[in-house]
Parts: sequence; structure tokens; C-alpha cells
Amino acid sequence: MNLTKTLQTMIDGAIGLVSPTRALRRQLARDAAAAADKFSSYTGATYNRPRSNWTVSPGSADADLLPELDTLRERSRDLIRNDPHAASIAQSFVDNVVGNGIRPQSLATADEMGVSQDQASDIRGACELAWSRWAEKCDSTGHDDIYGIQALVARQLLTNGEVFVIPTMVEDVGRPYALALEVIEADRCESQNGADNPNGRANLRAGIELGRRGQPLAYWIRVSHPGDGIYERRTKRKWRRYAAKSPTGRPNILHLMNTMRPGQTRGVPPLSPALTAFRDLGSFMEATLIRERVSACFSMIVTTDDPYSAAISRADTTRNSQRINSLTPGTVEYLNPGESVQFGNPTTTGATFDPFVERNLRAIGASLGLPLELVTNDFSKTNYSSARAALLEARRMFGRHQRYLSTRFLQPIYEMLIEEAYLRGEIPIADFDRLEFQLTRTRWVPPGWSWVDPLKEVQASAAAIELGVSTLAEEAASQYGRDWEEIIEQRAMERRRQAEIEKAMGLAPANPEEEAASGEQ
Repeated sequence: MNLTKTLQTMIDGAIGLVSPTRALRRQLARDAAAAADKFSSYTGATYNRPRSNWTVSPGSADADLLPELDTLRERSRDLIRNDPHAASIAQSFVDNVVGNGIRPQSLATADEMGVSQDQASDIRGACELAWSRWAEKCDSTGHDDIYGIQALVARQLLTNGEVFVIPTMVEDVGRPYALALEVIEADRCESQNGADNPNGRANLRAGIELGRRGQPLAYWIRVSHPGDGIYERRTKRKWRRYAAKSPTGRPNILHLMNTMRPGQTRGVPPLSPALTAFRDLGSFMEATLIRERVSACFSMIVTTDDPYSAAISRADTTRNSQRINSLTPGTVEYLNPGESVQFGNPTTTGATFDPFVERNLRAIGASLGLPLELVTNDFSKTNYSSARAALLEARRMFGRHQRYLSTRFLQPIYEMLIEEAYLRGEIPIADFDRLEFQLTRTRWVPPGWSWVDPLKEVQASAAAIELGVSTLAEEAASQYGRDWEEIIEQRAMERRRQAEIEKAMGLAPANPEEEAASGEQ
């Protein structure tokens, strides 16, 4: 610090000899900065000694993100592949957001479409049947069904912060519909030869052409993944340009991404704030494990006066009788005369290990909106109240992602499917173009979540329906991931079948009303 001040004084003196005015300006500028730092309205904006090394970036969303996006994605993927806690977070995210799948429930009503109630019921049934038939054969590669694709998309959003889905038409034998989905990893969307051109005719950033309002006009997708190496496809065209929309407004590509700032072109990996915490915690746990292993290795060292016997009895040698520098638990080592060993005397972490790891995992979970219990999949230290509070907080985050997937991914695909089903003559409606919006109105039913105490939750649902603050449709969808109409139809079918079996076996009717009716007859 003294050296810096001395140099500053010498420079000021030299400038003062040449230009006293400039020297005065330098001194006034330093005094103004010191005064502003002292009387700043926001202490977080000061540059005093504790915060002198707090450097920040004034860049836009793209200027801050795009140069480092590849590194963020690669490190995020590496953690999910190799870190057990990161892998647990990814699996918990997919299981809670998608689970067994998000399913559509048609909301096409008779009044909106101008048809009878029976016709509206037939139309809803035809729409849901089309979804069920298409769901099994929707993958362009044939590897997955729609629910497997939902899980893949959710995992990509957590890992890479974005994913691309291309709705394409595939005329294969056995496919009930031509509509098929191709899932594209984020790395494949890039500018040709990695050369962005934000000042050219097309505002090209990281493989996306933007319009004047910042809206995407086209996407450049690599034919193969840039990391394929020897497996890369040999083609003349390494990139293909996909217009964002067709002339009719139909999306040619769906870009799902984690948006953090206005003007952001690409998605931010959600693990970004926790990458260093994950890495440091993993290194700490690895160092702790090695220290424990080393401390358990040497149990005894014997000194002998017979160097020949000591050398013969030494087992850890190579074929050339060279020593192997390794440690194994419970080693009994013989030393030659004059040799000695000095131990680092590694100490164990004792009772501080678990609290330290837990505190770091809490911070990691907080950055993602997850409680510690879902990060570790350990509920051993919770009771009903704390577990329910933690799950409710996490399910707000899961519900937000479910709504995003439903509105930005599943709904556009559903509209394309219903249009194709109509063109194939499977939807009993006359004026599709006029009633397309009413026909494709849908409630997306996510998977139900099991509770800590199901009895209390069922009683609460029943009370909410009875008081009129909720409906059977809402409770069936939110609590159990079921279609309320399917529940009623299934119950009616079971009652009819039960009555048939009881009648065939000569048993008394289970329903008192049926018994009274049979008595009157």
C-alpha cells in the first residue's frame, strides 16, 4: 500500500511539473470519489476497502451470458453426471415436474361451439383419444413416448437451461399421425462456424436471428452435435436454417428456455449460481475421505537390525524390486536401520463434517428453490409440519415449471395434433377454422403428489368441495393427477358391475334405494 501511494505521489508530481491544471483535476477527482464513497446513499454501491475488489459487469443479458454459456452448460452437465447431490436434484426435479406425465383434459364446451351436450362430449372424447393414440408414437426417433419426451425436456431445462423441439412430419408405417417431435440439445443451435453477426443484415446471436423487436426470426441448427467427434455425420450442410414460424403462423421450432433478464437470447443453466459451491463441496468431501483413509492405513512400524531380511519381507515391490509408494489399511511396515517415518498426523473432522456439508447443501438448494430434504432425499429429521411446509414451498417452484411446459410446449403441440386429427376426419365438427380456439381449449393435468398424511389431505379436499371453494375437477387434477370425468365414469361402471355380480349370486343389493325399489315392485 505504501509503495502504491509513493508511486501515485511521484506521478502526480511529474504531471504537476508539466501541467498543474491536470494535476489539480486528478486530485479533485480522487477527493470527489472519496466523498461519494463516504456519503453514498447505498452502502452496496461503495468502493471502500472491504468492497474494493467487488468488480461487476455492466453488460446486457447477452453480453454477460453468451461468451460464457458453453462453459456453464458443460460444467452443469459434468456435475449432474458425476456429483451425487446434483444427480439427485435433477432426478427430483424431473420426478416432481413430470412424473408419470402431464396429460390433457379437453375443455371444449357445447355453448362455445354451438353444439349439443352429447356432441360436445363426443368431440372431447375424440380429442383425448387422438392424444392417446399419438402419445405412443410421437418420437421422431421411435425411442420414447410423449411422457418420456416430457421428462427429457424437463431434464434439459434443468441441465442446460434450454432445449429446442422441432415438430416435424414423419410418414412411417405404424404411425397413426404424421406429427412427430425431434428434441434438439442446446449445443446444436449455433451460428455457422461460430461466427455471430449482430450488426449484419440479420441480427444473428448464438445461432438465433432476431428481428427489430428482439423476436426470433430463424434458428441455425447443426446437423450433428459439435461434440460428436468421430461420430459426427459427414454432410455437405453442417447447419440448417429453420424459420421460427411458417407463413400461417405455425411454429416450426419450439425454444424452451430459462429466462432471467429482458433481451436474453439463450437460456441460463439453473445450476449456474451453485456451480462453485458444488465443486468446492465435492473437493472438500473427497479430501476428507482421503484423510480418513490415510489415517487408517498405518497400524504398526517395526524397525529391524537385519536389512537383508527386511528387504526380503517387503511385499510392496515391483518386478525390478523397486518400492511401491502406496498405502493400504492396516499396513505393518518393516524399516531398515537408519530409516524413519514422519506422519502428518491427519485428524478426523469429527462432529463438524455433517453440519458443514448440510449448510452447503442448504445454500445450493436455496439457489434452486429446493429444500434440503429434496436435495438429499432424506426426511429422517422432519416431522409432519416441517415436511409439509418444505414440500409446499418446493411445489410452488415445480408448479411454475409445469405451467411453463404446458403452455409453451404441450399446448402448441396439442393444437397441431388436433388439426391433423380433424383433417383425417376423426374430430366430429364442421367448422374447424372458426372454432379452432374453442376446440383446442385444454386443462393440462400434471401428476398428483403424495402427501405426508393422505387422510388429512383427503378430508381437506372434501371440505373444500363441500364449502364451494373448490371443485371435483380441481381437486382430482391437483391432488391425484386424474381426470374427474374418468373418475365418475369409472365409479359408475364399477357400481353397475357390482350390481350385476350381486344379482347373479343372489346377494342383497348393496344400495338401500335399490332394495326399497325392489320391495315396491
